[in-house]
Amino acid sequence: MKIEVQAFINQIQDQTYLTDEYELPTPDPFVADGILAQLKPAIDKAIEKQALASFSVLTEYAGEPVKVTLETGIVNLPLQYIKKVNQFFELDDQAEVNLYLYVTSPLINRSNMRIDLIGTVASFEESAAANWTKIADLLTKDLEAVVIGSQAPKEEPVEKKAPAKKKAAPKKKAPAKKTTAKKTATQKTTTKKTTTKKKTTKKAD
Repeated sequence: MKIEVQAFINQIQDQTYLTDEYELPTPDPFVADGILAQLKPAIDKAIEKQALASFSVLTEYAGEPVKVTLETGIVNLPLQYIKKVNQFFELDDQAEVNLYLYVTSPLINRSNMRIDLIGTVASFEESAAANWTKIADLLTKDLEAVVIGSQAPKEEPVEKKAPAKKKAAPKKKAPAKKTTAKKTATQKTTTKKTTTKKKTTKKAD
């Protein structure tokens, strides 16, 4: 199943695709079976029609929300990020439609989301049993990650320190005026050298 990128964007923005959400109490045991029992009939119907679809189950674990979604798309991003699709394709491109599994929870990992590619919508029915087994295995691992995440010590929120107030720059003092003491000219006393002429007495002849 291929679709023009612009047509895909239009269907998602116009909400003309198959979609529904189901609320489910926390499964006990916390395994994939009960969640997939809600999703399988709707996804099988969408695959049969070769239609775009997004079906979710909302539940919780250890007081935190857990959302499991099976969704068709042309890139591994939930449909809520439809505005980013044109960053990966030209609008007139023909793109393959795939089926993705999304598990969203603050307990699953740091990004709060796990994304798994199941396969193309076009080939899903050819090996439907194997594909549903694959979905169940992946979802089982994701739910185990949620359980492990619930047991991890919670990180204490880091207190944001209030930005230190900038100290006012000290006012520049006006440069002190230099007092230049006038040098009093000291008169040099010049002593005149008195030269005494030697009298030359001529010898008498």
